[in-house]
Amino acid sequence: SGTEWDQLELVDSIEWDFSHLDAALNDPLGILTHFQLPHLPTPEYLVHLFGSTEPQLVSTDSNPNGQVIPIPVIIAIISTRAPPSTLGIKSVQRTEEEVLPMKDLRMGWFPVLAANELISGVRRSSPNVFALKCEQRRVGLKNISEEKVKKFDYVLPYIVFPKDNNEDEVVDTVVNVMADLPNADGTNGKPLVFEYDWEMDDLDDFVKEKCDDEELDESKVGDMLRDQIKSAVKAEKLKNKAEREAKAKVFQDMDPTEVESLKT
Repeated sequence: SGTEWDQLELVDSIEWDFSHLDAALNDPLGILTHFQLPHLPTPEYLVHLFGSTEPQLVSTDSNPNGQVIPIPVIIAIISTRAPPSTLGIKSVQRTEEEVLPMKDLRMGWFPVLAANELISGVRRSSPNVFALKCEQRRVGLKNISEEKVKKFDYVLPYIVFPKDNNEDEVVDTVVNVMADLPNADGTNGKPLVFEYDWEMDDLDDFVKEKCDDEELDESKVGDMLRDQIKSAVKAEKLKNKAEREAKAKVFQDMDPTEVESLKT
């Protein structure tokens, strides 16, 4: 999850050994030791695994000076009920977070079979270990829009805990503003980039101070600067509202047992 398609071959360039994880997942006591759990899970515990990567500088035989390689990491969710089948898409390139069902990207939680079950093809018990799997084949990407392909690059399992769905949560009141103001001769000036706190800053005082700092004529550009700050604040508040509504909708669409499991 969260790894660009063109980086996957680099992940496979090193033969990683996760045999210790396989052994732990097939031994209830081993999983306690491996994940250093502070208490014994109930017999109905479930383990949900998903993989991601972290870029690291690694020295290889072909490149002793080092090469940046996405190192695979495996995250385990241990609970008594399955986590929600939802995904979150967010990156520094995307201004807003998108939440969507796993099925929209052909992903889901699939049972992981023990080694002996893989060989025999016979499942001896109900699975309690699952892994996030994507059934989208790379060859099929050419038939998908570039925008949708990019979603795969930044996708991760998305979980909102009930305690996080709080109407009274503290909201960041600082907004980044990029104001386009003309030069004294009427030509396009260099954009001003700054932060504005709509709770702490007084708009009129802020505009006056900013004009003084940037040696701008407040009588000519003050109203323009003021309007652009107001516009940026309004857009940020709308974005915050949309994110709160998206969180609330996630809970509305959940099965009650899923919501209850997230409270523990």
